[in-house]
Amino acid sequence: NTNGLDDTVTNHVTSARDIALMSRELIRHEKILEYSSIWMDTVRGGEFGLTNTNRLVRFYKGATGLKTGSTSKAKFCISATAKHVGMHLIAVIMGAETRDIRNAEATKLLDWGFANYSLYKYEPRSLGKVKLLGSTEKTLECKTEGLALLVPKGTADKIAVEIELPESVKAPLSAGESIGNIRFKLNDEVIGEANIVSNTDAKPITFGELWFIMLQKFILW
Repeated sequence: NTNGLDDTVTNHVTSARDIALMSRELIRHEKILEYSSIWMDTVRGGEFGLTNTNRLVRFYKGATGLKTGSTSKAKFCISATAKHVGMHLIAVIMGAETRDIRNAEATKLLDWGFANYSLYKYEPRSLGKVKLLGSTEKTLECKTEGLALLVPKGTADKIAVEIELPESVKAPLSAGESIGNIRFKLNDEVIGEANIVSNTDAKPITFGELWFIMLQKFILW
């Protein structure tokens, strides 16, 4: 339900994956992390103190948040986020018997993630030009979108990059429109995909422009 309280409701269920997906969307917003990473603060001119219920913010290096929760049915739960060497991980613990167990399990899960995985980054880059049909321009500049993948440590240099791009494309096209695909494979398994897109707009040739080109050819002939 909308508040998470489950004392008087039935069929009130969710999964660790659900929580992780919601958490992933939340941490895209820097303002949320700005608040969720604060350990202690005061309000009302310093008269009232606040302490974060997420102790990992104080005791786990790189912790950024995110949310604790507990009810008699759900027991102690946490969505713990931490950032290290550019990699932001989310660990979700549900149904822990105590706060300490919850925090310890989240710590172990984050430690395991940072110890066993790394971030593979493919930065956006130009792919040069492809032949353009149906336009006064003969070619079209294209580029790849960027991609970030979580991969087992030691496998980044084994990732194969496969580019699928036609020899020619046809106008009209808008900047950012997909014209091809790039696949990332590890051990022959596709682990990620990104688009190849038009770098500029490509307007179709008009009747007047076509007539002018034909006239030029006739005169030169």
